[in-house]
Amino acid sequence: MQNLPVPDQHFSALKQAAYQLSTCTDQIFQQIEQAEVLNGIIDRIRSSLDLEEIFNTTAIEIRQLLNVDRVGVLRFFADNEVNKSKFVAEDVAAGFPSALAAQAYDSCFISQFAAHHTQSTVQAVADIYTAEFSDCHIKLLEQFQVRAKLIVPVLKGMELWGFLCVHQCSGPRRWQLSEIEFVRKIANHFAIALQQAEQLEQITNQTALLAETKAQTKALLYQKTLVKITNRIRQSFDFAAICQIACDEVRQLLTADRVSIYRFNSDWSGNFLFESVAEDWKPLVGVSPTIEDTHLMETQGGRYAKNETFAVPDIYEAGHSDCHIALLEEFQARAYAIAPIFDGERLWGLLTTFQNAAPRQWQADEIELLAQIGEQLGIALQQADFVRQIQAQATELKETLEELQQSQIQLIQNEKMASLGQLVAGVAHEINNPVNFIHGNIGHVKGYAQDLLTLVRLYQQLDPTSETDLKALRQHIEALDIDFILEDFPKTIASMEVGTDRIKQIVLSLRNFSRLDEALVKVVDLHEGIDSTLLILGHRLKTCSDITIEVIKNYGELPQIESYPAQLNQVFMNLVANSLDAIEEAISCGKLGNSDQPSPTLWITTQPYDSDQVEIRIRDNGIGLAPDTATKIFDHFFTTKPVSKGTGLGLAISRQIVVEKHRGSLVCTPNPDQGVEFTMRLPCKLPIDS
Repeated sequence: MQNLPVPDQHFSALKQAAYQLSTCTDQIFQQIEQAEVLNGIIDRIRSSLDLEEIFNTTAIEIRQLLNVDRVGVLRFFADNEVNKSKFVAEDVAAGFPSALAAQAYDSCFISQFAAHHTQSTVQAVADIYTAEFSDCHIKLLEQFQVRAKLIVPVLKGMELWGFLCVHQCSGPRRWQLSEIEFVRKIANHFAIALQQAEQLEQITNQTALLAETKAQTKALLYQKTLVKITNRIRQSFDFAAICQIACDEVRQLLTADRVSIYRFNSDWSGNFLFESVAEDWKPLVGVSPTIEDTHLMETQGGRYAKNETFAVPDIYEAGHSDCHIALLEEFQARAYAIAPIFDGERLWGLLTTFQNAAPRQWQADEIELLAQIGEQLGIALQQADFVRQIQAQATELKETLEELQQSQIQLIQNEKMASLGQLVAGVAHEINNPVNFIHGNIGHVKGYAQDLLTLVRLYQQLDPTSETDLKALRQHIEALDIDFILEDFPKTIASMEVGTDRIKQIVLSLRNFSRLDEALVKVVDLHEGIDSTLLILGHRLKTCSDITIEVIKNYGELPQIESYPAQLNQVFMNLVANSLDAIEEAISCGKLGNSDQPSPTLWITTQPYDSDQVEIRIRDNGIGLAPDTATKIFDHFFTTKPVSKGTGLGLAISRQIVVEKHRGSLVCTPNPDQGVEFTMRLPCKLPIDS
């Protein structure tokens, strides 16, 4: 067969195909090598948690595989503060400086680029002189002869832990996508290694806290049981329920045949009070008679009185006496572990754990658990004692409080009766004058009416044609002085009307003061309440020595406010009455009322305080208060008055009404020489919760 020549264009195509095949083959081999290295790193992470070894070995493998000049691991420190960092691993080709040894700090890179790596940004730079780097950053890179670099972030969760740094120092380099992806995958597995190391550290720390145990699960179960019993003690005061739970939990946890609580009697005999027993074993609680262990009775608790625990793997090899073995056989016990239960300093009983089916080698942690539960049962005992004491004290305290409440109710009732007495006295005094006036004029009115009625009857009986009747009528009219009656009778009626109007006004003021016919909360005019109070206490404005107390009212333009009118009027009554008491005391002491002394005066001023409040000031120039006394003026049962004249509740109740009921304020400003001023501020609208 003849060989034909190959055309040049076909030869070129075959050559190009061979080149592409070679390139693909190189890429495949490169991917295989990368996969092998990556699998080796993954296996190393799974088999070892030594981060230093993982980082160093990986740096060597990456540098060899990618044929680069330096591979390093840079770590940040101090809680996300990226300005504190250092290299923790490195592999560098011969002839190039070590970044690990120098530990240089690059503030330019930190400020320009590092913060963005929290979003997993990769920096691939083919030539540092064509990248937009600051001069200071290029200067640092030149110090380590870096010409091209690949920077991949290493994240621990969402936190930037550090960087995996790949440097080409011999010249520029265009990083391939496969190389970038390869380094990124390694960085991701570094993150897994970091999380595993952190988890190992956490587990190691937790294990160290479990008090020398070989089996972590077992120790956790013991701790859980102890915590459960402890929580039950904190949550419940039922000692019997706590004991039963302790028996059930310990038997289940230790897989014992019986756990019981044994209580000593006064003669150191004892009884089983609580137990948890497996099937096929007879119960001891409520069945066994009082147990008389001669050793415990003679030694008054023996080793347990010294707060010692005791465990026996096999009763037949413990050197017990025959009688003691016989007693244990009655309990069906082959092995046992016992911890004492103390009530304070006194040995109260025992927490006993029996293994009945066979001998048992008790572990130290099991005995320690029994000791701890015994201590918790002792705490439960003391808690139960405290509860009984508190219940007894609570019963006694309840009785005392009931007596105190009755006394308080009586005192408040007395205060109300005192206020009512002032109210009744004022109303009686104010009504007495018009009533006396009307009563005094009734006789005159009655006489005038009788004379006029007699005259009318004479007119009815008059015979107009009889001169005798006419003469008798004229004589009767002259005797009656009819002109005076016609002039005085209307005046008398008019004056009586004035008296009745005065009585009507007093009754209206009394009704406004008490507000008994209105709702609890009402929009009211405060001036009406103040005026009603002054009217009711009007009889006190003139003292026994005929000195008149002047009342100066400076009323401002107040809006109507929401309030409890009856209670607020009680406050006005208490404050005005206290001021009048102070003025009367000053008059009796000779400090007011004389010609060369100030006139006794009561000032009442009202004004808006702000857009939401009004202010009422009641000031007197009475006897005054010392500053230290004024601080206690609103205290319950505090009074400056004699025992028979004050209960010490009026001002306390007033402040309670103003502050708690109306969400306002009431303060006392004393002046020892010029009396006292009470300042009350009230909201225009009551809060919803009042």
